[in-house]
Amino acid sequence: MTEGRRPARVDHVMPSQVPIVIIGAGIAGLACGRELHRQGREFIICEADARVGGRLGSVVVDGIVCDLGFQVSMSNYRALETLVDRDALERRPFVAGSIVWTGRARIRIVDPKRHPLGALQPLLKGLVGWRDLRAANRCRRLAARPAALEEPSESAMEIIRRTGFSDRFIESFLRPFFGGVFLDESLSVPSARFLRTLDRFARGNAEIPTGGMQAIAEQLAEPIREHIRLRNPVAESTGRSVVLKNGETIPSAGVVMATSFDVTAKLIGGSSPPPGQWSGTIAVHFETATPAITEPIIVLNGSGTGGINLLCSPSGVAPGIAPQGRHSLLVSMRPKVSDAEPPIDADAIRLEAATILGVDSTDWRHLTTCPVPEALPRNVRREFLSDIPDDMQVAGDWLGDPSIDGAIQSGIDAARRCLSAEPRSHS
Repeated sequence: MTEGRRPARVDHVMPSQVPIVIIGAGIAGLACGRELHRQGREFIICEADARVGGRLGSVVVDGIVCDLGFQVSMSNYRALETLVDRDALERRPFVAGSIVWTGRARIRIVDPKRHPLGALQPLLKGLVGWRDLRAANRCRRLAARPAALEEPSESAMEIIRRTGFSDRFIESFLRPFFGGVFLDESLSVPSARFLRTLDRFARGNAEIPTGGMQAIAEQLAEPIREHIRLRNPVAESTGRSVVLKNGETIPSAGVVMATSFDVTAKLIGGSSPPPGQWSGTIAVHFETATPAITEPIIVLNGSGTGGINLLCSPSGVAPGIAPQGRHSLLVSMRPKVSDAEPPIDADAIRLEAATILGVDSTDWRHLTTCPVPEALPRNVRREFLSDIPDDMQVAGDWLGDPSIDGAIQSGIDAARRCLSAEPRSHS
């Protein structure tokens, strides 16, 4: 990748030789670049950060990969598979279920459709009732009906209650599980989004790639690295040029804003979105002398108390996370609701995690704490999109259901819109 290199002069060149400029090397921007590359169209990606991936990524601490928050890929992400197949990057699955800590017991819940006998333990221990199994089937049937996915006005919690789930199952499993997925413990997201997500988990497996989540971004970037300019923040943009903060102006045949909704609004000089449209979280990473979780499964805090949402051992799921003989533990905190919350006490988190898992944590070592204040866009109001010039395109997971696949598809779609808007050359 190049940093600060000026593009060649573009005087007296055909319009198709003037690059399309993509602002942002997150997942959407990389996917946009990959589609332009496939179509043989010249482009440049300008990224303010020193790495690709945007909100998806990892840091390496003392040889152990620590993801920026609890992030997973899904085995049924179709757009991802078109750009990063499994020969290029192996993904390893979690068990389709979880272990739930109720405050008194650890109860294993697995998908009864895949493991028919898996419902026996939670049934016998009273966490799941027959009404919950019937309600789950109702939700699955709703998710298979297109009319139910057309953004009805009710919330996820409203449809959860309407379909008949018991209060105990809601509080012990559905709220911590989907509250962690959406980073919204109130489950106020639209019911259509909840049903689509439920269907995604019902039909596929959550996965971690070899080497951690940053590996997805690196594989997306691999064929187009020479087009990516890191540490090149953009100051402003029109459809025909991009001005970097270092004063350089890059002529462009079109611009793709592959940035977050608030950065996009700022760059186009339009009306800024109101505050409070991000959900945040914190990931606390430990090294453990022995595996704290002995299988590739998440452990949910369904007790209704404490600051932890879930735990997993990434090194127990996928290779390339920790050196041989060393083990990682990721503790994902409950969704962050304000910037005024007290700082994380790693020792207190270690003790709470050990209680949830039922293990001794004396030999755990704190690796790093990753605050992610802008982890997921939440109910983004998109009025500012009316200020987007005709010769600009927009990409990002905030345009739909936030996900890796949504970001990739939005980038591909933005590239195709750019190309379709260009005049065809005549021989």
